[in-house]
Amino acid sequence: MSPSKSVQDPTSGSTVALLSSADALLRTALEACRQHERVSRLLQKHCGDLELSDAVAMCEIAAAHLEHRMSEYEVAAATGRSACDETVWHAVNTLWHASREYHRRRLSGDAASLKLGKHTPGTMGELHLEYELAASSVLAVRQAIATYRKLRPDAE
Repeated sequence: MSPSKSVQDPTSGSTVALLSSADALLRTALEACRQHERVSRLLQKHCGDLELSDAVAMCEIAAAHLEHRMSEYEVAAATGRSACDETVWHAVNTLWHASREYHRRRLSGDAASLKLGKHTPGTMGELHLEYELAASSVLAVRQAIATYRKLRPDAE
């Protein structure tokens, strides 16, 4: 990629290429989904508290990593649209939007759990809805990953 197809990152002073940051977003989204699914499997198996706690911590790290890659992509996409064709541009933007929704739903589920405090039968419905929306956002990220992978199979 030529230097004209990149954008200056004002926070670090380094050059961030659009496709490079898009590929990093893909890899990070894959890992965030993998960690999320791992926690889900462990919950279904009723594993020990320590194992679950460690898996949740890994999931949080992957989600934080995804948040950083989303920010990096935002900086690169601000002026680097001409660096890739229209189809790839739309696919990576779909991945970025799905990742943002995943991040938002993850935070709103945590906030709802804290806000509701003691879980009564009346509040469980609201909490269940939040977690269903979070699960839906993971599915949207998975679909966006599949689309981007088809266009850039060597991105991983």
